[in-house]
Amino acid sequence: MKNFTSLITMFAVATFGTLSAKAEVVILTISVSNAAEQFYKVRDFLSEIQASSEQVQERVAAFNQEVQALEQEYKELFEQASSEILTEEARNDATEDARIKYQEIAQKQNELRQFMENVQRQLAARQNTQMSLFTKEIMEVVTEVSKERRASIVLDTSGVSQNGMPSVISFDETIDITAEVIERINATQEEAAAEEAAE
Repeated sequence: MKNFTSLITMFAVATFGTLSAKAEVVILTISVSNAAEQFYKVRDFLSEIQASSEQVQERVAAFNQEVQALEQEYKELFEQASSEILTEEARNDATEDARIKYQEIAQKQNELRQFMENVQRQLAARQNTQMSLFTKEIMEVVTEVSKERRASIVLDTSGVSQNGMPSVISFDETIDITAEVIERINATQEEAAAEEAAE
């Protein structure tokens, strides 16, 4: 009987211990993508990217104007090469000039294509590098908050699974720390602005 009672006691203690351990589990959620969108450094960086894109568009427009001018010259030379009122020698000269002009157009189009490829590659590399740094800063704050809250796990609600479903289907908004993280990562914005103004 004593052995049976001891077993019951041991089972009760073990069960209580398991329940206590489960009760201590603290789960937090955050939308990293939302935090990044609200991070002042990300907004400033995207503004810089937008300005760079506008400069690129201006350069592309200049390229296109040059190509259009060359195409117009080529059209005129081609018409001269086909004109019956010109001498054969003049038509031959126009044909040769048109050939050279066509090569200039092809070269200019190739320059434009290479320019666009280089710009896209540079912008993509720059954006990947910067966003990785910004994400690292955000994650440092997430870690800080999770330690303060004694969290056992932090889930990113902005993620998507392989089948396209949300990585976190539903959660209690009271455990979401997105707003708190956004507030902390933007806390130094005024200080940073003052430092930039001082420089």
